[in-house]
Amino acid sequence: MSAEHRRVRTILSINFNHDGSAVLLREGRPAGYVNTERYSRVKKHPGLREDDLDELLDQAGATLADIDHIMLCNLHNMDSPDVARLHGSDLKHTWLEFWVNQRNTEVSLRGRRIPCTVNPDHHLIHAATAYYTSPFDSSMAVAIDPTGCRAFVGRGNRLYPLRRDLDAWFNANIGYCYVSELMFGSSIVGAGKVMGLAPYGSPPDGAPHEDVPDTVRDFASLVTLADRHPRPVDVGGRQLNATLAYYIQLGLERQMAAVFTELGPICARNDIGRNICLSGGTALNAIATQLAFEGSEFTRLHFHPACGDDGTAIGAALWHWHHVLGNPRQAYTNPELMYGVRAYPEAAVRRALDAHAADLVVEEVGDYIGKTAELLTGGAVIGWYQGASEIGPRALGHRSIVADPRDPAMRDRLNSQVKFREHFRPFAPSVLAERAADWFGLSDSPFMLRAAPVLKPGVPAVTHVDGTSRLQTVTRPDTPAFHDLIRAFDDRTGIPMVLNTSLNTKGEPIAETPEDAVRTLLDSRLDHLVMPGRIISRRAARA
Repeated sequence: MSAEHRRVRTILSINFNHDGSAVLLREGRPAGYVNTERYSRVKKHPGLREDDLDELLDQAGATLADIDHIMLCNLHNMDSPDVARLHGSDLKHTWLEFWVNQRNTEVSLRGRRIPCTVNPDHHLIHAATAYYTSPFDSSMAVAIDPTGCRAFVGRGNRLYPLRRDLDAWFNANIGYCYVSELMFGSSIVGAGKVMGLAPYGSPPDGAPHEDVPDTVRDFASLVTLADRHPRPVDVGGRQLNATLAYYIQLGLERQMAAVFTELGPICARNDIGRNICLSGGTALNAIATQLAFEGSEFTRLHFHPACGDDGTAIGAALWHWHHVLGNPRQAYTNPELMYGVRAYPEAAVRRALDAHAADLVVEEVGDYIGKTAELLTGGAVIGWYQGASEIGPRALGHRSIVADPRDPAMRDRLNSQVKFREHFRPFAPSVLAERAADWFGLSDSPFMLRAAPVLKPGVPAVTHVDGTSRLQTVTRPDTPAFHDLIRAFDDRTGIPMVLNTSLNTKGEPIAETPEDAVRTLLDSRLDHLVMPGRIISRRAARA
């Protein structure tokens, strides 16, 4: 390692694409992380603002003088038209001010000139996020998103691109974007909706499943095929053909399975562990990834919770630290990957409650976990707010809405009255890890990125129309209070899980601050908001 490399101890890494984010890496470990939308309250907000940099530095207890190197990721080369489509602007005018020299080797930021790296390969830094946070000494690392499908070999602290032109035939990722835009007006917010709608397009029981012929190689042909057997679903007064969603989901599942099948033998031939790390926005498609994994030679699977572009800042910093600078790998616990470092103090909670005191009833409760479990068994829908917020798009028990999974009417109630979203959207279970195999056949899905069939009856609110659930497995070391809540619910009902969805409403980012959580309570039909030691309700309107 050169003397210059030895001087790099602290790295600032920024993602300028949609899902803007930044991480401060100190001695190879994240000391602070921000996802811009959580603070701006503008969904998919690209880049980083001045206030967000201040927040990041404050989390890490650092100043710009501490920064030795800056990674500028996806700068002007990954722009999505969806941001402007959603917000009427690309939002670049909100970015912090900086200047990069002509050689892309130095950035000027707030009067300081700091060495930098501009636009490390997009799929490489996706893959790095998953690989460098995995427990594997060697692994295949695959990054799939709308811009491509790339594979890398991870060995020790290095990542090497695999010479496979997967993009020559892998096109379901692009097709998924087209279907998302056609049905929901946006690929970056519509892809998850397409995945939820797809089972409604499956042929009825007993009907033949028409295969997707090889002649379907473009979007127009796919639409024509879907129109032969339309299965309309009313969504906000529009008739959407769920068959189209079904076929593009089927295409993605088969193409991902083909990628896994092609990569598996490469591991055996090159003495690489039969491990696979997945990243990129397409890795959020839990149905496709699980089917591909189960049908492959791989035996272990790892994700980072921030599979999308919100994780690329983390991946770029880790890649520079390990691959470029040559520093050894480090081990991570699940909570380090799942949650940020900003836990809001009691003073911030009190300010939020005092600001809305006229509209709230606040009950101080010693056994607030037991009381919450009682409320859930009685049918209450509860906002659950604990500690630092989740990294990535999934609520993992710190910024959650929880409910009784036994109630067959709960899904419709949540979609229509609380989340204000499409009626067909499913909800996930958070299940005690020690009981998960009995219910779902797997016990290792801490980041809610794996799907499995529901093996027992009795939880219709978290069972999708195709009989599957995308589940989170919960252990006490990962999130003690949430684990205790689920155990308390299990003690009362015999059901070792709760319905879990993110603490927000349609179009809103996940709640970050106590103020965000209180506003979610007031703006929806949540029955209660629970914070440690408190159960908060809306004050009844006076006659």
